Amino acid sequence: MASLQRFTQVLAPLALAASLCTPLAAQAQDFGTFFQTTDLNRGQAFHPPCKGKVRQVQDVVFEGVKTTAFNWAAVTGGGESGRFDPVPVLSTKVNLVGGCLNAHLSAMVGSRMSYPFASGLTMFQVTLTPAGGAPMHMGGHYETPYGLYGPAVALSAENDVDMLGSNFYQGIGIGNGLVPPGPYRVDVWWSGGPVGGGGAIGADFVLKLYLE
Repeated sequence: MASLQRFTQVLAPLALAASLCTPLAAQAQDFGTFFQTTDLNRGQAFHPPCKGKVRQVQDVVFEGVKTTAFNWAAVTGGGESGRFDPVPVLSTKVNLVGGCLNAHLSAMVGSRMSYPFASGLTMFQVTLTPAGGAPMHMGGHYETPYGLYGPAVALSAENDVDMLGSNFYQGIGIGNGLVPPGPYRVDVWWSGGPVGGGGAIGADFVLKLYLE
């Protein structure tokens, strides 16, 4: 009971901050549906099939609770497209030499039912950033949610919390859809979905990387 009270005390000011900071654009604009009928049978970014050996595994985790007041409707944040909280929820560095980089992301996501300051949808993006370059999303995202560019995967928690699990990959080399070998930063970005405004709450964020 004491731990539950401490958890509630922590969330109370965060909830107030989130409600005050949610971009007004998220409330004013009608975003419609996540998928658009014009997207039927239409390919998007080119991520060629990838095959390689796994020589190492790299993990990063944050097991506690995090919140964000950022909403995907804004374009002043981080990630590719700027539609995510400017502070990544997870970050790590890798040195890519060839083959493929595979990433698995998991996280517990809170629902609007239990956390009213949160959006009904939580959106994530996993990117690679070269030294001096801009973030680039890995293969495995839907590129145009609500008909707008902002590659993401998303989850709408049905009750108190639900578990997100998503896979991504990126080929390493020279050519269309590949990234050249070298050092990169891997970031996980997140934000609340745009319909109805709001931020996001989650916990137990895990990023597992497989690479040569």
